[in-house]
Amino acid sequence: MSDPRGEYGWRARIGMLKPSPVIDNNAHEFYLMAPPGVELFVCSMGLQRMAQSEYERVVAGMEEPLRLLLRHEPHVILQAGVPPIVTRGWGFEDELLARVTRVTSVPFFTDVGASIAALRKLGCGRIVMVSFGFDDELTGRIREYLGHAGIELVAAERVQSAPDEDAARVPLGRVYDSARDLYRYAQADGIWITHASMPSVAIIDDLERDLGVPVVSSAQALMWTGLRAASIAGPIEGFGELLRR
Repeated sequence: MSDPRGEYGWRARIGMLKPSPVIDNNAHEFYLMAPPGVELFVCSMGLQRMAQSEYERVVAGMEEPLRLLLRHEPHVILQAGVPPIVTRGWGFEDELLARVTRVTSVPFFTDVGASIAALRKLGCGRIVMVSFGFDDELTGRIREYLGHAGIELVAAERVQSAPDEDAARVPLGRVYDSARDLYRYAQADGIWITHASMPSVAIIDDLERDLGVPVVSSAQALMWTGLRAASIAGPIEGFGELLRR
């Protein structure tokens, strides 16, 4: 019998469904945070642009990439991307989870569900949100969705500087500045940095230290959720209070 520690995922294999075709910061930031023995498998859902018709298309066909991930026998599956869920309204996540259970019994978690759980864990009831390029309409839908979860979105900021800018290439300093300035502008008890393709996890500790407030990012919340579901215990330093706990 081969030694299971000869495989990279000897403690846990985590699958991720990513909206867009190119795999960029999702994998990089995962391995910045991941403890030894935890491996990531990523499969694209094929989102071509940020539009409602595209969100509906990729969600409608989600079973196909889900089955591709299942070939790698993951212990947990994570779905990155907030808009495909929240634009369908409160309650759609439950419908999606029911669809998943008809395909697999592997634990499945959404980006927005993981972020809400993380914000609640840290006691964040009034938050500011930093995203890459969420417009006012989408921000309004996110505000309404969070409200059903008992979380008030008091202010939001986009960091996108040009229509053709790539989320993965946004400088960390710009994300830090946007989060810091937005928090100082609005009274809140937490910061949420969404859009998991945008760099975020390397500045969480600095923001928490400088502002004295909990910070949750989509990438960090997905990691936290995945590790808990895979029964991987122990604090992880350097990426905020959520993983430190």
